[in-house]
Amino acid sequence: MIWSLLLMTLSMLAVAWLAWKLVQRQERGDDQLESLLKKDDDRAERGLRRAAGLPDKPTDGSEDNTRR
Repeated sequence: MIWSLLLMTLSMLAVAWLAWKLVQRQERGDDQLESLLKKDDDRAERGLRRAAGLPDKPTDGSEDNTRR
C-alpha cells in the first residue's frame, strides 16, 4: 500500500515537472506574451503602490526620489 502511494506521488511530480518544462519552452520565444505579462506586472505594481499610499513610479525611466 505504501509503495503504491509513493509511486503515485513520484509519478505526479514527474508529470508536473514535464508540464512545467513544456510550458516554459513554449513561452520562452513568445514576445507578445512577454509584453502582456510586463504590462500586467506594471499594472499590479501601480495598484499595490496606490493601496499602500505611495506615489506612482515615473514612466520616463527616472528613479522615484520622493521618499527620504
